[in-house]
Amino acid sequence: MLTNITKYLVIGLIWFTPIFSTGNVQSQEQRNDATRNVSQSDGSLTGVYRIDVAGSDKLYSVVSGASSNLPFGEQQRFFIDLAVRLTPPDMLAIERRGRRISLASSRAPRITFEADGVTQREQTAGGSFVRTRAQLSGESLTVNTNGGVDDSFSVTFEPIDGGRRLLVTRRLYAAQLVEPVVVQSVYDKISEVAKWDIYGEPESRPTGQTVSASSKVNSITTEGRILAADRLRAALVEWVAATNARDVRRLLTFYTSEVKAFYLKRDVPRSFVRDERVRAFRQTGEIQVRAEEPEIIFLDDGGTAIMRFRKQYVTEINGRRRSGEVVQELRWRKTEAGWRIFSERDVKVIR
Repeated sequence: MLTNITKYLVIGLIWFTPIFSTGNVQSQEQRNDATRNVSQSDGSLTGVYRIDVAGSDKLYSVVSGASSNLPFGEQQRFFIDLAVRLTPPDMLAIERRGRRISLASSRAPRITFEADGVTQREQTAGGSFVRTRAQLSGESLTVNTNGGVDDSFSVTFEPIDGGRRLLVTRRLYAAQLVEPVVVQSVYDKISEVAKWDIYGEPESRPTGQTVSASSKVNSITTEGRILAADRLRAALVEWVAATNARDVRRLLTFYTSEVKAFYLKRDVPRSFVRDERVRAFRQTGEIQVRAEEPEIIFLDDGGTAIMRFRKQYVTEINGRRRSGEVVQELRWRKTEAGWRIFSERDVKVIR
């Protein structure tokens, strides 16, 4: 049965309002566990995948292009709506056993269904029906859903590069558009075995899950997300400027008192960041850093943001000039004092 696969795709891959309660997903998963095939997993689909930001479509550009032909008064709201819906999950886990597929993402727990090409109907809380069809074609998996919500969508999972990577193509058919919005995301396989503990890592919570009163303080509306994204982009510009100016005191104001990750170090105080910056600036005769337009993913009901961007740098160390480019990730937390960095790392070296 394909029951509740729509909810997984809604939460895990395209950010719509959930159709079913979280409890229904859990009970269905328990039923699946009781009857699942115990044979060896097969196919190059199986594994854990981490998104390759540099190799994926730039969400900002895709959404801007999709909304540009709309009447001016509708553009901003539609832009915000698409940006929230189409933000890709950070990680995916997939297991294939024949036609039986198990999926999880960093946004949604595992769900299991049959990719048998049969159209299933699911009733929403409002009484309407959603039609969902999952089908395998070789090693590729496609799921199509329509009805019950304002828009229809499809998701295709296609192994590439000999199974070392995964191409995820999402198509959203919106009533306002003549053609669907298409976003392609590339994922690197980091494990040959599916692991289901990626859900909730890091600090994510699916829309619709009950949150504590303290979490609701940080909750933001759709309109609030675009304002928060603007503030984060402005903070990035200031962070880069402080780096280029070698202003350690100013740099420290961007970090939380405890930093969960600072490159290869974990759970260090802000003073550790200070000491590392002072040491680096003493060794460097020149530093020039430039950051491209960032991709921003909101988690924790808007209280946490993952920011990834291409960073080009030029440095001079001991009279030798060096340059390079990386995909850098900053994780920000919303605090009473504003947005602060609690994690900093390079996710990919480009050159």
